[in-house]
Amino acid sequence: MLTPIVFTTTSKSRPLMILDGYLYTRDRRTDTKTYWHCENQKSLNCHYRLHTCNSTSTETHILILKQTGTHLTSCNRDLIKITLRKFRKDVLDRTKSTQETTNAVLSQCSSKLPDPARIKLPPLDHIKRTMQKQRKRIDLPPAPNNMDFPCIPTILQTTKRNDNFLRIDTDPGLDRLLVFNSPEQTAILESACDFLIKSTATCQEIINKIVEFAPTWSPRIIMLAFEKAVANVLSNNFPQVCLSGCYFHLRQSIHRKLQEQGLQKKSEDDVGFAHGIHKMAALAFINPNDVINAFADVSTHLGDDFQRCVFQCSHSTLWKFIDKLILEEDSQIHTKIARVNAEEPTTKKKKYEYLDKRLLNLVLNPHQNVIDQISGLAHNIIL
Repeated sequence: MLTPIVFTTTSKSRPLMILDGYLYTRDRRTDTKTYWHCENQKSLNCHYRLHTCNSTSTETHILILKQTGTHLTSCNRDLIKITLRKFRKDVLDRTKSTQETTNAVLSQCSSKLPDPARIKLPPLDHIKRTMQKQRKRIDLPPAPNNMDFPCIPTILQTTKRNDNFLRIDTDPGLDRLLVFNSPEQTAILESACDFLIKSTATCQEIINKIVEFAPTWSPRIIMLAFEKAVANVLSNNFPQVCLSGCYFHLRQSIHRKLQEQGLQKKSEDDVGFAHGIHKMAALAFINPNDVINAFADVSTHLGDDFQRCVFQCSHSTLWKFIDKLILEEDSQIHTKIARVNAEEPTTKKKKYEYLDKRLLNLVLNPHQNVIDQISGLAHNIIL
């Protein structure tokens, strides 16, 4: 026997079924069945489920094959909530299918609402913003599955303030390079002296492209991961630059080597072994002229377990990624730049302030014995 139902969607456009005053979200779907669970499954731990037949289901009726569990007493029928769900779907459907203004769409859809539902409507500005975002998505071409698409849509080439954001877009292909940068960020790039660079195989090409829109870029200090090829490229392009290895990447490489050698569990369970590993990272705080001798001294003091270790230095689419990049630039980067320009002091968490002070004190006032110095540094290191 077919049962009358109403279909709508969740806030993330997923199928939502209304039956007897209860809301059900789709769990999964096979060739013959669709599995539904109560919308309150996570919030109230309601385990009521439905199995429906795919071949006989329509937009208004379904065939229920199986029902399991019972609704909780706290899982009440909320007709106002259901009405607002339908209202949201009507608004979005009308936004997609017509060219009416947001005010016109809102007026037409809200005219059907009873007063109790109108009282619980979100602010009208929020509803209009949702409609505008929906129309923005409609204006975008289908998201590409590879790098052979012709160009970035115009709407994704500027910031929220209508400044130029897409700086570089090379030819379509596997080696395509996209560079996004606001005018504010360009000014900072050209005036800054210290940089942290992520190693990449296209380092030379990226430098060439950056110089096109930031011709006075001349870094003084660059911190990078331990890759000789990238270091050579940077040295050739900026002869005056001072290159240094990144301590964060040093710790990462040590941690990866631990995992490769099957010693991750041992480092977690054996405090003494972990302290010995931390001594390797502590070498970064030793005077460069003394590092080789210090490494030799540390090696002789470590047990046999250390001798076999060698330390050496998603469902998202491209359009969604760029859209989030633009939003991040406006909500985070632009705000941070404004605060820096207003001379807002930067703050650190207390635990990091204490750690910095301890490390600085050890570096400025080192122990006479290099092993004692490395051991003291290692106590302040976490991989």
